[in-house]
Amino acid sequence: MQLNRSAKLVLGFMIPALIACAPLFLPSRWQHILIMWAVWTIVGMGWLVMLRVGEFSAGQVVFLAIGAYAASVLTLYFHWSFWSAWIVAGVVSAIFALAIGVFVLRLRGLYFLVITFVVAEMARLAIAATDYLGASEGMWGMPGPANIGPISFSTKQGWFYLFFFILIIACLTFWRVEKSRIGRVYMYIGTSADLAQSFGLHIMKYKVQAFVLGGFFTGLTGAAMAHYFGAISPEGFVFYYSLVAQIVAILGGIGHLVLGPLLGAFLYAGVDEYLAIIPGWRTLLMGLLLLIVIFFLPSGLLTLRGQFLGVKERKFPWYFLRRRS
Repeated sequence: MQLNRSAKLVLGFMIPALIACAPLFLPSRWQHILIMWAVWTIVGMGWLVMLRVGEFSAGQVVFLAIGAYAASVLTLYFHWSFWSAWIVAGVVSAIFALAIGVFVLRLRGLYFLVITFVVAEMARLAIAATDYLGASEGMWGMPGPANIGPISFSTKQGWFYLFFFILIIACLTFWRVEKSRIGRVYMYIGTSADLAQSFGLHIMKYKVQAFVLGGFFTGLTGAAMAHYFGAISPEGFVFYYSLVAQIVAILGGIGHLVLGPLLGAFLYAGVDEYLAIIPGWRTLLMGLLLLIVIFFLPSGLLTLRGQFLGVKERKFPWYFLRRRS
């Protein structure tokens, strides 16, 4: 059963509208789950856009950290408003992505994976050694944004609307990228960079572009997340959270730049929240869930879309990691 264009448009308006109304009747715990769903969806899309150009990043968490610390410094030390600091934090994260991207993106495959992990760890250790940034104790007491009309940020409801706003903008941006010529170029590069280059495509330009795009939205999310929790520390940006970016994309399905992370992050955020009460089993059960999805749903949760709606999905989850000739 295929959905026609009208049905897709109706769903496209109804689903965001229902989510926007969710805080009016959901308990505080589920509002928090939806906030974390938005966070990991955006981080997952930022990681997946790099996979589109054939690069497996192991350091997506560094952009969360850059955005979080940049915004926190501006609001705590320079007394900027949250809204100004939030935008600047996204720009700083994008500039950082540009600065390191022109160097690390010259590497491919395993070398790129290792260097992104090293960069993320070096950044985290540098933060932990900097007294100005609170060192290992971190920073806390970041002020929330000023209220916008009836929306108050003294409650989770106001924060939910902020994260939902970021999510909508990110989804629209990444969806537009995927459906445009740029998205097709990303696919060509991810499939065979050498072949794409032989057709005159500037490989580095598009890879850096994808890196900066993912860095910008992840930085915005990190800035908002720091003020939502009111405290940050280097221990909040360990390698595990780079793995989470990969997990949500794989759980949902890497065949769709937006829908895959949306589905995967929702499953991850819900399961992770309820597994928090059994920390000893948390990682094991999350890994088991990931294995079940990989083996029985080869295209992630998007496999279910293919079964019920007749939409053809890629069956090989590591499509973009195959050898490029």
